[in-house]
Amino acid sequence: MADARAGYEPILNEALGLYPSLLNDPPPVRVGNQKVKHLAHGWYLRCHRSVEAILTLDRAGFAEEASPIRRSVIEHTVALNWLAVEGDKIEDTVANGHARHTETLSKAISAAAWTSVDLAELTEIIAEIDPENRNQRNNHLLHWDKRLEGYGDEHTLPGYLAECAKTHPSYQSAISYIEIPDGAIEIPDGALLWEPQDPLWQVPFCTTHLLMALVSVRQIFDPEPWERELEDIGERYRVVTDAVRHQDGLAPINWATGTLQS
Repeated sequence: MADARAGYEPILNEALGLYPSLLNDPPPVRVGNQKVKHLAHGWYLRCHRSVEAILTLDRAGFAEEASPIRRSVIEHTVALNWLAVEGDKIEDTVANGHARHTETLSKAISAAAWTSVDLAELTEIIAEIDPENRNQRNNHLLHWDKRLEGYGDEHTLPGYLAECAKTHPSYQSAISYIEIPDGAIEIPDGALLWEPQDPLWQVPFCTTHLLMALVSVRQIFDPEPWERELEDIGERYRVVTDAVRHQDGLAPINWATGTLQS
């Protein structure tokens, strides 16, 4: 029997073509987004190209090792939603974060006594940002948990935490390469694997998060592009997702509310 997840692949292929086609003749940027249009473009491309990187790794048998990229995609889709909601208001916050990072980097380079980096250039970057004269009110949104709280949803965190566990040195990052029979208490001899066990096909993850990124980035433009295309893609995405959940014995989604049906 065919896996219902195969229905995501044509949706993903179509979605991957939307933003590149826009760049040939982009619509005007909406008032209130002029200062952050470069962030919108860069953050979207980080999602888009990361999806392509994940797919490349998947085809080569390295889906398990793509966890840092998947985590980055999740972070960038939340950031794009933040930008879509707040527009130019995020400029000072992002600039303050860049200044903080540059200052921390400068201190680390100085402590390591590196001579390959000109510390004066880093000092100049901070001076150009001029964080003391920027709005500091929303600097708490530089922290992932606060940004997620305001601009993500309850479905984002479980996946993010799972990717963090595989990205950092942990039990989860190791156990993928160990074969443990069901019910075994100890790791048996000969359990060490060269390749991870049964990595998940990456197309469903990539489809979901690329669509999230597209829905956010389109909001900086006036008029917003791809209305008809995304309506069609969204309807097909819901049909496929319903079929996958039915196949897996999961409760259907009430798409009007975003909740599970009882």
